[in-house]
Amino acid sequence: MRLFSKTKTPLDQDLIGIIARAQRRVRRVMTSKVAREVLVHVIEVTEDADEIAIVMLDPGSPVAGSSHRARTRKSRFLASAGRAIFWRNLRRVVEGLRLIHEAGIVHGSVSEHTIFAASDDVEGYRLGGFEACIHISDGTLGANDHLFDPLTAISFRQDWIDLAQTAKSLLGVDDAEGPALLAIERKLLDRMGDPPRFQLFDGSVVIGELDDVVTEIGRAGTSAEGELVLYPAHGVAQRDFPALTSGAIQASEMDEVFGFVEDDLLNPSIRAKSAGQDKLRLITDVAIYDLKLQSDYTATIESAHKRQASDWLDSAVEIPHRLQLSRHRGGANERVRKLGHGAKRWKDLFSDPEASRRPKDAPTWYALVLLEAFTLLREQFRIYPVRVIASIDSEEKDLVSVLLQPDPERDERRERLGLKKALTALQKEMRYDDGKPNWTLSASEELVFSRERSPELSFEESSLIEGELTLTFTTSHLPMQGERLFLRPRRDTGTERAIRRRLLNIVAARQNLELLRALDDPAQVALDDTLREVAAPGSAVAGMDPSKLSAWNSIVAGRSINVIVGPPGVGKTYLISNLVKSIMEQTPDARILVSAQNHETLVHMEKELRDILAGHASIIVRVEKSQVSIEESTLRQNSIDLLETASQKGGNGSALIQNQIRQIAQTLRPVDNAERSLAERVLRDTDNLMLRSADVTLATTSSNTIEEMIADGEQFDWVFIEEAARANGAELIGALLLGNRRLMIGDHKQLSPFDSGERQRYYDPAAAAELLVDAQEKLSAILDLPPELDEALGMLTSHEFLLRDVLAIAARLEEPFRAIAEREDERELATGRASSISTTLLEQSRMHPAICELVSNTFYQKKLVSSPRVAEREQKVGVANKMPTSPIVLLDLPSLSVARRKAFEQKVKKSYKNEVEASALIAALKDLKPISGKDGRRPTLVVLSPYLAQVDHLERKLSPFIDIETDTLLGFASPRGNGKFVYTSDSFQGGEADVVLASLVRNSIHVGTRALGFIKNPQRMNVLLSRARQKLILATSRKFIRNAVSGIDPDGVNEELRLLTRMLNEISLLEKKDFPQVGMGVTIVPVDENGRLAP
Repeated sequence: MRLFSKTKTPLDQDLIGIIARAQRRVRRVMTSKVAREVLVHVIEVTEDADEIAIVMLDPGSPVAGSSHRARTRKSRFLASAGRAIFWRNLRRVVEGLRLIHEAGIVHGSVSEHTIFAASDDVEGYRLGGFEACIHISDGTLGANDHLFDPLTAISFRQDWIDLAQTAKSLLGVDDAEGPALLAIERKLLDRMGDPPRFQLFDGSVVIGELDDVVTEIGRAGTSAEGELVLYPAHGVAQRDFPALTSGAIQASEMDEVFGFVEDDLLNPSIRAKSAGQDKLRLITDVAIYDLKLQSDYTATIESAHKRQASDWLDSAVEIPHRLQLSRHRGGANERVRKLGHGAKRWKDLFSDPEASRRPKDAPTWYALVLLEAFTLLREQFRIYPVRVIASIDSEEKDLVSVLLQPDPERDERRERLGLKKALTALQKEMRYDDGKPNWTLSASEELVFSRERSPELSFEESSLIEGELTLTFTTSHLPMQGERLFLRPRRDTGTERAIRRRLLNIVAARQNLELLRALDDPAQVALDDTLREVAAPGSAVAGMDPSKLSAWNSIVAGRSINVIVGPPGVGKTYLISNLVKSIMEQTPDARILVSAQNHETLVHMEKELRDILAGHASIIVRVEKSQVSIEESTLRQNSIDLLETASQKGGNGSALIQNQIRQIAQTLRPVDNAERSLAERVLRDTDNLMLRSADVTLATTSSNTIEEMIADGEQFDWVFIEEAARANGAELIGALLLGNRRLMIGDHKQLSPFDSGERQRYYDPAAAAELLVDAQEKLSAILDLPPELDEALGMLTSHEFLLRDVLAIAARLEEPFRAIAEREDERELATGRASSISTTLLEQSRMHPAICELVSNTFYQKKLVSSPRVAEREQKVGVANKMPTSPIVLLDLPSLSVARRKAFEQKVKKSYKNEVEASALIAALKDLKPISGKDGRRPTLVVLSPYLAQVDHLERKLSPFIDIETDTLLGFASPRGNGKFVYTSDSFQGGEADVVLASLVRNSIHVGTRALGFIKNPQRMNVLLSRARQKLILATSRKFIRNAVSGIDPDGVNEELRLLTRMLNEISLLEKKDFPQVGMGVTIVPVDENGRLAP
């Protein structure tokens, strides 16, 4: 306990205010495990009538201590070996100072009285005394200014100066009989005492220099050999030692017996073998000694016997140090104490000379590195060797024809990876090419190439003659005929920058073992109790359904990562916004980061947060622009608003203030390029100020702001990641790294991370080994990748066991949200107990109960239920011309197998369209009537399809019906308020509308997965069926789907295909189920093969 006597004046309240503010600042730092090791933990600040008390958790006492303690310490410091423990302790203090500096906190009072320890003999120094710490963003201290000496500097630099002075005092450097420091020790104290002004000098630099001091001290304070200390256990000297002499020395002559054993242990040929946990065996030419480790530096001889011919030396190691035999435990401990660094650790005998090359990092870290490495490496198989056979310069366009060159070695590698041969793969790529300038030619096959003089190629046509593939492109400039080049996709610098950012985030997470383990399995990591107290939410909102209440309570209880599974329409945004509100009410200075994969999610979240926090003085900033057409992000707009406000407060201030106001005005309204350049710098600085001051920050997981905040040492009390199921581990790690408490929200039964299924092939051990053969060489050609990538790949290629473990983890980290949620489901089944990590929300408020039943029974094991509020919702969709009132209307086309048409679906580049389904949907749309709500708002409508070609076709067909003045389609509003009505189902995840019209497109005579295409994917179908609030109109052919499924999976073995059968069965059941006011849940409307609805 640290006590401050009260003055009985207003100064007492000022002091309490300063202490409370300091503790809030430091509390965030204390959420780090490292911080809790090196900083004093303050339990509470209390007071009585006479004193103010800071109650600390077992800090020891200030190292200033008594005069006796100081004398003892300084006596020990006379020898260089005796100072080693001091420098290691000082390193702990520096580590603590580094942590608070990185959090933007100036300590302000480093001294012998603010460093605490229970003893000077062990490593245990902790930094405390935060009563007057200042945060760099505090600006003015307002009413508390008078408590600080205006002549005293408060800065990071002054903290280092104060620490140097404290170290000198503790060492007694200025005393007449002070220690003779080594040159490296003096240099460190001098640099700390006068930190360089024009060089980087922070905690990391000081720690590096301290490590050098400790190494040099150890070298100077240790004998060349070093000693290993041992002593006989009780009775061994009398029982076993005499027998080793073969009767040459009597048992009663104990000194001589000991002398014999000492000489035997000094034999240069002595070896050691590990014999199990804390046990080892010494082998000399004469005897075998069985030892048990009692500490790092002492061992007891448990037994000894003469060596037999069968006592082999296999796996034994040489002992490089002298063995010191003591008579008893007390003598051994005294010997160790006197030796200092000359005493060697017994376990170090068995350290492998290759140990420095063994993996020291968590396998999860290597797995994250591998995710990004494989993203880069697999691009080598989209590089094709070609020869230019024709270059045609015409007035209309320049054409180039290239001939694919045979490359047997590359094809063999492709085959080992399970890829098609180059000719087949390139044909497929061109079959789906959209004719845009997607290709180029390079002289090199390296992964990265210069874009200078690289032509832009747009595919025109291909021909296959006698097994040789010729491709013709339009080109931006002509290569020379006969050149041997490499055809490849155009370089995507945006993707490369994103990969570099993710790799830097992964490198930053390298030492955060708790997070790395939690990302793979949160059950392996317990949340520290200290974290539970930081910005904890209050009680749940009244009226929450049981599943939300359970989720709220599990979040408050806290795990290393909490997971909320949110099926469609269950109110994930509602839950998050109320959590944020509760956190801000309980802890007004809390900092919260909300992250997601896409901008639209964050735009919606920002709106909800602004609404729910409208009565709070909260700063909410969204980092990126939501659309290209929008001029500024909300972060930049907030910065401009701040400067506008400041510019209007000119008044009659000083000349300095007037000058600053003129500069702000110039920033807001620059007139030339020079002023615009200066304005941009000012705005960036203001952006940074807003970010540091924001209560809630919203940023995408791929934002460069995430990387910058990690580099700046920023930390948030909470990190919420929306749509987490759509991100892989490498995309999540940056945002997660910034949080003390972490919550991931998503639904793994909706869309997955892009290409995750295809990428799984590379985690097969044989495929991975093939991909890693020349990985380091290929990736070395890419500039600016962190060097840790090469280090990690080197480790993986040289450690087969590690690689197999890492591949299994990497496969899970392609979809970490899914892996965690499904593992917790399995644990619930096995234990019969609800998971404390993963909670599923089960009450939805979006879909009509009929639509909910279809979605719930098809995808969620009938667990998703409708809120009573859904039935009470006002009807906003009317019908005409016998259009059914059912919530689900299925426009049922004939299967192509029974139709007279040649085809329903048409292939367009990489996609498909179905004009008949489009005609049927438009006909149905014309029979819908919008009903404005009581609030005057129009109902919303959206048209969805899994296929981009169908989306493009529907947009063209619907454009004549859109009123550009009101941005309405036949009276319906667009779902996002931007006049856009047609989307792919993938791009509309998270969206909703009162009416959804959906076209599944596929309808052919074929069967199996290729015939079904995207609609066989349960996650895509889930998204498509669950967007409608009141009415879902679905165009497809039931007969085609049943034929396509039964033709390849008649027994219903395939889970994906079985879901389609289940969907059709649920539709049949809903045809017979009546719902209030709307009739049957589903009505089937037959459609002829020309797209006309049956009357």
